[in-house]
Order: sequence, then structure tokens, then C-alpha cells
Amino acid sequence: MDNILVVALMIGKQRPRKFADKNKESSQFRAVWNFTLRDSPRDYVNVTYWGGSDEVCAASDKFYTGDVVEIRNPRINIRKFNDAGEQYRPVVTSPYSLTLNEYSEIVPHSGDTFSLMKLLSIPTKPLAGFVPIRDIHNEGANMKERFIDILGAVRSIGTIRNVNTRTGQDAQVREVLLFDHTSPGLKLTIWDTDVITRAGNWKPRTTILFITEARVEWSNFLKAYSASLTNRSIVTENPIGQEALALANYAKTAPIETTDILNQFITTLPDPGSIQNVMCVQQVYSKIKSFMEENTADRQLTALMFVFISQLDLDGLLPTTSVKCSNCKTWVKNSSSTCQNSDCPASFGIGSPDLDISFDIRVNLSDHTGTLVNCRLSGASAEQVLNCTVQQFMRMSDEEKCALKWKFLMERCAVRIMVSVLNTRRPVVSIISCSKADPIEMAQRIPIC
Repeated sequence: MDNILVVALMIGKQRPRKFADKNKESSQFRAVWNFTLRDSPRDYVNVTYWGGSDEVCAASDKFYTGDVVEIRNPRINIRKFNDAGEQYRPVVTSPYSLTLNEYSEIVPHSGDTFSLMKLLSIPTKPLAGFVPIRDIHNEGANMKERFIDILGAVRSIGTIRNVNTRTGQDAQVREVLLFDHTSPGLKLTIWDTDVITRAGNWKPRTTILFITEARVEWSNFLKAYSASLTNRSIVTENPIGQEALALANYAKTAPIETTDILNQFITTLPDPGSIQNVMCVQQVYSKIKSFMEENTADRQLTALMFVFISQLDLDGLLPTTSVKCSNCKTWVKNSSSTCQNSDCPASFGIGSPDLDISFDIRVNLSDHTGTLVNCRLSGASAEQVLNCTVQQFMRMSDEEKCALKWKFLMERCAVRIMVSVLNTRRPVVSIISCSKADPIEMAQRIPIC
């Protein structure tokens, strides 16, 4: 067939690749640009545009994912599924591919585009085939040679960075953090300019991404597995499907900050009195070291420690509370500040400007083997230990806070802790309960390290 006209939606594109024209004696360059088109829920096809470097790069700069275009006079090819080029292009439903050359043309479509634009939300593969983020962290070693599909909610969006690649070329990169029901974080690295630009419009907790054919990588910096987009990847924003709807509902209120996740873990723990695994400081540090060497997603440990409180600054310069916006749950600097989140209605004077204040105290625990520093005493656990609410504490005078401090400082206590490593390089030690230690029980159970 010849003299073909195709009107379709661009659902993905790659960066053009330049190369020297071997057929020309002069130093002319040619380029090739790959992109993917779709014109129905079932039908999508890969397109390759060959031509002069200036011509091809100009076309690539003109059209982006989400544009409806007209392809005029393409050459139709039967796909060869064992061809090496198929390994570097998205999986499509069409048994054909299209090729553009100097006799072909790609232009914007000037007609009605409403029906085609709706295809942006229809995933190119079944949503049910996604790999949960927890499985990526726990089984990443078995996925490094495979391409996987990911369904995740946007947690945060990094800035665009200019880097120098291994081949000496300048490139842009952007990192996005995703989460789902199973894990609070997976780093996604984006190298493609088109997706980097699209990421500027994504919203934390609101944008759901379905990513096909992503690659799993090990991050030496994070000491965890991460993912990156490939030339095979198609990114569908807010896809239509039950799995995406369930994740969108979860993302609205899910705990994504480390402190929120830990507080949720603590509230789901059984009676603190059931924690009877006695450990000394040295044993806790040894366990933390082993956690940091593991390649699993979320690592937790609970322990009972017989220690004395060597630091508890309730009346000095260290902060004792943290403040959040009650609307968007964003941290603010202090109780007199207003929400600085530009996406929060409260920042525009809409809705309640109330702030949520909670305990956030740093404590040092010491015994005969060492000191466990920077332990968190926060939330409901802090109110139970101190036997007062955060509002009552804030109304106390410095003398009253000092008296409260000396009820615990340098006293031997029975402290139950939870150690957590949540895909970060720094473990967090949270105090679940704290009470004066029984001397007889302590003498009988304290470990000799």
C-alpha cells in the first residue's frame, strides 16, 4: 500500500540518535527517531523516522506525548519479532511498523481530537501484571535481567539535573519517588526528555503512574533496588482500572513520611508488654549493621532494653515538638507558621488553617556496652511516657519541664524500642514505652555482652 494517511495519538517517544552519513564524502549527519502511536484501545504501532539530522531533530522537538498527529505516506513493514531492534522499542499490538523518510511527512492534526485524547488514560498492558514495590526491593536480584511493569503513586518529584554520561555526552536526568500499598518508596530514574518534561505536571499523592518495561537496578547510594525507564517503557498517567483506582484512594491519606510510617507501625503493634526480647546497646547496633547489609525492603526489630536515660532535653534548646498542616499533612517550621505547600487549599486561605502539633523528642539510651543515640520519643508514646498531652506540656513553665525531665534523666529504665529501616540509609529507633526498671528483674535479665 502507498499514499497512506494515519491519524493517531503519540503515546511515547525516544530521543533522536545522530550518526555520521557513511554514504556522503562530506561530514553530514543523519538521525533516527522512534515513537509510538495509538488510534484505538487495542491498536498501537511503532514508528521510525530516518532523515537528515536537522530535519529529524526538529520534528522530535515539535511533537510530544499527548499530541495527535497525521502521518502521511509512511512505508509499512512487517515486524520481525526476532530482530534486535525489537528489544529496544515498546511492546505493541500491531504486527506492522511504520517508517518515515524524505517522502513522508508528520504534521499536527487539525481535526477533532477528543476521542483520541481519551486513549492517554488506557494502559497498553493489563494493570494486573504489575510488580508490587515491596517485591522489587525483596526480589530485585532476580529481576535485574528482566523488564517489569510498575503501578505507583507519586510521592515526590526531584529537580532536573544536568549530568555527563559514561560516553561523555551531556544529558538531563530526573528522579521521582513512587509508593504503593506495600512500600513507602521506590526511586524511579528518568533519562528521556519527553517524560522529564511531563513529570513537571505530576502531583504528589494525586498522580498514579503505570510504567511498562522498566528496568530494575541496584543503588549503591541508597543500598536498595531502584527502577529506571528504558526505550521500551510507556508511562500512562492516571490509568483507567480497578487497581489504579484502589491505589489512588489509598494515596490520598497514606503515610508516606518516615515518621508517619513509624507511628502507624507502632499503633499496629500488640501490647508493648509482649515485647520480651532483651538486648543491650551493643546487640542493637550489631543488628542495625546487619539490617544495612540486607537487600530487603522494610526491616524492623523490637527489643526490651534495661538502660538509663543519658539525654532528655525537655527544657533546653533542642526541639520537643513537630508541626504539620492539618489539611495536607506537610511539615511546617514551627507552630506560628502557615502551610507553605502551594498545592494545599490552606495556603490560599481556603479551609481550616489548623496545625497539628505532636511530641518529637530525641533521647539517648546508655548501658554498660555503649550509648544508643538519637532515639525518637514521639506521638502517643511520648504522651504516655510523660503522662501529659502535648498541649499540657506546651503550657508548662521551664521549672515544670525541668522537674518532668528529672523523673527520667539518669534513671535506670525498662525501655521497649522498635528499630526500622525503610529504604533509607539511616535506621530510626523509636521508643514505644518507658518505665522505671524493677531492680530484681533487671539483675536477672540484663544481658552480659
